[in-house]
Amino acid sequence: MTNKKQSKKQDTSHLLTGSFIIAFMLFIPYAFYLYQKFPDTKSSELFGLTFTSNYYESVRYFFHAFFSKLIPLSLLLIWFTTSKHWWYHAIAIPIAVYVFQLIGVVNGDVGLIDEFEFVYSLPFTLLILTILYFIRSKISLFLKATDLKKQADELIDNTQLHKGEEEE
Repeated sequence: MTNKKQSKKQDTSHLLTGSFIIAFMLFIPYAFYLYQKFPDTKSSELFGLTFTSNYYESVRYFFHAFFSKLIPLSLLLIWFTTSKHWWYHAIAIPIAVYVFQLIGVVNGDVGLIDEFEFVYSLPFTLLILTILYFIRSKISLFLKATDLKKQADELIDNTQLHKGEEEE
C-alpha cells in the first residue's frame, strides 16, 4: 500500500473517530434526562434483571444520581483523552473525584454520598500535583528560552527596521 493510501485511510479513521466523539458529546446533555424513563418504584425489571433500589426512594432517583455523576465524568474523560496541552493531567483530579462519587452512588449502602470522596481522592490528587509540578519545572527552561528568542527576534526586527530607515 502506498503512503498516499495509508494517509487517506488514516484521515478517514480520524474523521470517523472525531465524528463519533462529537455525536457522543451532542447526545450527553440529553442523556441526563434518561432517568425520567425509569419507573418511580422501589424495584423494577431492567434488561431482564430485577433492580431494587435500597438507599434511594425509587429506581428513578437512583438513575438521576447515577447520571448526574456519569455525564460530567464522561465529558472529563473525553477532555482528558483529547487534550494536547501539557497540563491535561490536572483533569485527572476531578475525574478521580467523580469516580469516587459514582462508586458512592452505586454503593448506596455507604449512606454518605458526596461526603468523603475528596478525602479518598486526596492521595491521587497529591500524586498528580507532584507530576504536574515536575513537568512544569522541566518545561520552564524551554518557556524562558522561547520568550528570550521572541524578544531577540523583535529586537533584530526593530534594529533592521531602524537601519533601513537610516539608509533611506
